[in-house]
Amino acid sequence: MLSLLSSRYTRYLPLLLLVLLGSTFLLFEHSSSASSTLPRSSIYDYTSPATHCFWPGTDSNDESAAVSDPKIPANKDSVGKIKEWMGWGDSEDLDEDIASAEAFAWEGQLPDVVPVSGIERYMLAHIEELQQGYDAKHDYEEYGLKLGNISLPAYTAELLETYKEYLLPPGAPPPNPPPSFLPTVLSRLSLKPPITPLPPRPDQVMTTEKSVDDLPWQFQRWKEIMPEWEIKYFDDKALKNWVKGMFGGTKAEEIWMNLPRQVLKTDVFRYMAMLVEGGIYTDSDTAPIIHADQWGHPYNHRTSPLLTHLSRILSIATSPHLPSSHPLSSFSPDHAGTTIDEELDVGISTGKSNIYDGPLVDDGAELGQPSLVVSVESDAIDFGWHNWREVGLSRAVQITQWTFMARPGHPVFLDALGRTLRKSEEIARKEKEAKKNGKEFIPETALEWTGPGVFSDCVYRYLISRYGFKPEDLIHKKDPLRVGDVLILPAGSYSSVSPFGDEQQRNWAASWHGFFGRWRGADPGVQEFERLKKLKKEAEEAEKKAKEEAEEAEREAKEAEQKAKEAYDQADKSAQEAEEKAKEAAEEAGRKAQEASDTVEALEEEVEKAKEVAEGISDGQDDGSGDFTEIREETEEEKMSA
Repeated sequence: MLSLLSSRYTRYLPLLLLVLLGSTFLLFEHSSSASSTLPRSSIYDYTSPATHCFWPGTDSNDESAAVSDPKIPANKDSVGKIKEWMGWGDSEDLDEDIASAEAFAWEGQLPDVVPVSGIERYMLAHIEELQQGYDAKHDYEEYGLKLGNISLPAYTAELLETYKEYLLPPGAPPPNPPPSFLPTVLSRLSLKPPITPLPPRPDQVMTTEKSVDDLPWQFQRWKEIMPEWEIKYFDDKALKNWVKGMFGGTKAEEIWMNLPRQVLKTDVFRYMAMLVEGGIYTDSDTAPIIHADQWGHPYNHRTSPLLTHLSRILSIATSPHLPSSHPLSSFSPDHAGTTIDEELDVGISTGKSNIYDGPLVDDGAELGQPSLVVSVESDAIDFGWHNWREVGLSRAVQITQWTFMARPGHPVFLDALGRTLRKSEEIARKEKEAKKNGKEFIPETALEWTGPGVFSDCVYRYLISRYGFKPEDLIHKKDPLRVGDVLILPAGSYSSVSPFGDEQQRNWAASWHGFFGRWRGADPGVQEFERLKKLKKEAEEAEKKAKEEAEEAEREAKEAEQKAKEAYDQADKSAQEAEEKAKEAAEEAGRKAQEASDTVEALEEEVEKAKEVAEGISDGQDDGSGDFTEIREETEEEKMSA
């Protein structure tokens, strides 16, 4: 039956298909517009270019298009409109579209976009929330830290002032474009992700020495472990040429040339070199344990998750539904003036664009390769070194400065450069005043002036200003940490066991440091520190000796007192024993006397009896007198004996 019906109606199937197709076409032609609660012109601006491809062409009879929207030219299909939107159409039409977009005014409409500035300010508020609990006074007293202003906008403004004051020739107009490192510095300080990859780390190792011939033999291991890397040696002359070539005519060059000791110059040079070129700077008395690409891997992430997620949101918040020229776009000039970056009135070309509508770039704050790799030198808090200032440390949890690795243009090095240059000016001024007044002036040691003390401050300041990571969060850490674009190795990673022996390496060993310290002998601050240290040691030894003598005298006095007490106790004991013996003797004598007395009484009784007998005999018998006499004599003898 079913096959019969099928064969019967098969011949009508083409006709049915034609009817259905015609009905569909008629319905499409008679549909005036897509269903929407907003005018088509509004949806045009809210929706993406892909939506425009399916939007019906403008019809002169379309009432919703009667407003004659200048941004929807008549008689143009969707393909033509998308080509114009993307800049592929006629230049004349494109100019008209841009002009109309700039003149477009939205009144009473609520956009469904969040301005980038809003996310950026929320990130800044979160950083400030993470900074809560930081106590500058406490950290100075306990850890020796001097971070300065940790506000991210203030921090950024200060670094720009450093650039303007010290790295630009006085009176000369700022270069345009600016030097290559400045846009990178500002990009790392910006909360917006970069739209292009930032400069990579060059495979080069820099070191300084008075002469290449004076390099320790251990340094050759850098080339042995990393043969593909370039090794750059800088003697005194090469340092001078590099600074002059890079910062010639600037205040930085003038201050650097007038630094009184070479160790200060090499300290400042390493900040300059890492800021401009990047790579690895290391002292000449070092050697690698492993390849630099393996330093600190794997590591633990300590960046705030919210900062990470918001940064990624910004990196994809390109607002593809709206062109950047659109007044509602979060990248439009109407919003650009409200961003943190635009609030910085620097008066110089920074090389930064106000348009951050690029794709996601695997780089920047918490993405991509670290832009700075440092190591904790020593954690005095963890080691229990309460006297860390007396053992030569500038900070309780000090960051190593004899070795570090970086990509060019990191804010930490611009901050370190600004601090050391300002400190140099301050010391020169104080020294001049002291000389004028006939007084002796001893400057701070290189450790505090240009060395690990000031460098540690700069690292901690960047971590808390950019990521809200407080200094106390780095205490007692035994494994590498990644905070944003900074990788921090645990204490001792840059001062590991010598690779030239058989001793077992410690965990996370990266490089070895010989601690030759040849600069110390020429540092007046160190000399004064050593002199005071020696005097203090002598005073402590004298105090210790006096204390020991006093303790010995006290011990002898106690021993004499103890002996006297023992002698007294012995004498008292002997007296008690003698008294006891005398008492016993007296009691014994008394007992014997009593016995004698009893005996005498008994004898007297016997004598009395004898007398009575004698008297009786005398009265009755005369021949018994002799016996009585004998009895009386015996009685007298017994009495005497008793």
